[in-house]
Amino acid sequence: MTPITLPSALDRPPTARLRRRYGWLLAGLCGLWVVEGRLLSRGAAYSGHGGGHHAHLVVWCAGLLVAACVLPWAQLAVRAVAAVVVSWSATGYLLAVGAHVPVWGLTESAALLVLLALVAWRTPVRAAVPLGIALSAGVLAAPVRDADALSTTVVAYSLVVAGVAALGLCLRYRDAERARAVAAAREAERLELAGELHDFVSHHVAAMTLLAKATGSLARDERIAASLRDIEEAGDEAMTTARRLLRVLQQDEAHREPLPGLDRIAGLVDDFSRTSPGAPRVSLYVDPRFDAGLAPELAASVHRIVTEALANVAKHSPGASAVEVALRGAGPRLFVSVRDSGRGPQPARRTPEDSGGLGLVGLTERADAIGGSLTAGPVPGGGWEVLAVLPVRH
Repeated sequence: MTPITLPSALDRPPTARLRRRYGWLLAGLCGLWVVEGRLLSRGAAYSGHGGGHHAHLVVWCAGLLVAACVLPWAQLAVRAVAAVVVSWSATGYLLAVGAHVPVWGLTESAALLVLLALVAWRTPVRAAVPLGIALSAGVLAAPVRDADALSTTVVAYSLVVAGVAALGLCLRYRDAERARAVAAAREAERLELAGELHDFVSHHVAAMTLLAKATGSLARDERIAASLRDIEEAGDEAMTTARRLLRVLQQDEAHREPLPGLDRIAGLVDDFSRTSPGAPRVSLYVDPRFDAGLAPELAASVHRIVTEALANVAKHSPGASAVEVALRGAGPRLFVSVRDSGRGPQPARRTPEDSGGLGLVGLTERADAIGGSLTAGPVPGGGWEVLAVLPVRH
């Protein structure tokens, strides 16, 4: 087992991924624009209007300007409005001068469809409705520039517009469902943390109350004895209030089990090896400095992290040949690592929220609540690792 170290940096920040996606999209639009330019140049004299009114040049320039609106140089609504203005201006000019071109602005239509999908996906509903209608109309107006366009062409364009709009709405719905699921996972983890907080506090407050009561019975000074009785009453009142709030928070929750400790992690590893079909070989390493145990809240968090990470191995890496579970200390921090050998190519490192697992979202919430952090992603040499860095209380 190699020593665990924190990753120096994430493989690629989200902005890099977005730039890469925009790069591929713009490369496709640029290629389409070049092909369209060659087609328009061949038909420049179509119906005798190409040379007089530069209809082919108008369509070509409009395609370039609308494609530029796909770039994130401003807010999406602003870029959509600019694209609509350019598209409708080109259409109005061509219809006004009576220039009908056989190529209906392929680049322009493609860029308008991309913007339509983005507007239906990302823009608030109040702005998405008028912008979506204007973008759809811009796409449908493209075939009208050719007097010889068939009605079936307009119908085909309408179906494409409807499909792209439906795609954007589906993406909007998926994101909304994902946001609700993430919020529910975080809320569930917070309720669990509230219950554990009650258990942690009750232990210490009960000890404080008993100590105050025992010391008060031995105190000879009446003023000290009265102060200790006040401390005892305050402790009892704090426990009563904590129980009442916990009942309110968890009135619909199932009965909670006792808090797990560090000694139950070995049982987790044994259960995983015994119950998972074709389970890989699992090794467990616990730093000797933690043989005496951890604080209750930290031990419970470690238990939850290992449980969720092993469940992810069984679900997402069934072909893994080995799993390494390690708890190591480095100064005031505890490193909890669950790493599998993996199988096949691995994607770039992502945050738990991006990885699709709601269990990891809840664990991130838990790690943040106790002042730590959690990441999940591929590691050099292959495999996947869930790594939590938690503060150790001395």
